[in-house]
Amino acid sequence: MNLTSDWRGGGLAIEHQMKIHTLSCPTHQEVTMAEPMKRLPELPVERALKVISGRWKPVILYYVFSGPKRLSELKRMMPAITQKVLIQQLREMEEHGLVARQIFAEVPVRVEYSATELGLGLEPVLLALCQWGQRHAEARNEAADIADCIVRPRRATAPRVFSDAHKAL
Repeated sequence: MNLTSDWRGGGLAIEHQMKIHTLSCPTHQEVTMAEPMKRLPELPVERALKVISGRWKPVILYYVFSGPKRLSELKRMMPAITQKVLIQQLREMEEHGLVARQIFAEVPVRVEYSATELGLGLEPVLLALCQWGQRHAEARNEAADIADCIVRPRRATAPRVFSDAHKAL
């Protein structure tokens, strides 16, 4: 289904495509629903890049690789990020299975974010990207202009479960 709307005065035509699905309910009535807007790409490399894309996601992942962090801890570790963006990035990563949010029944409520097993699988990827970024800067004679990699291998402190899973890959 193509919906076209004309923005008055501007003469701009905006075309929006939406897949429509029809579902049957137990009441034997048909219900039509629009497909979710946040579909991930089918090509695996594009999917991976979409899941980790964002200025702050790799940095947030780096910090939660070392263990559970509260929102206030993450904010202190990244003073340049706004709280709104931090929460948005954490929610997206939670939706994609990279981080888990644990809520503790305390007064006040305590919430911690930690890397999931799926999220921990990105650690070698982020390390490789960091190293490639350093090589790229060196090749362009810009090595003095970049910061040191913040992603470091955790081999000595990595949980045994992660180390064994990493060896299997």
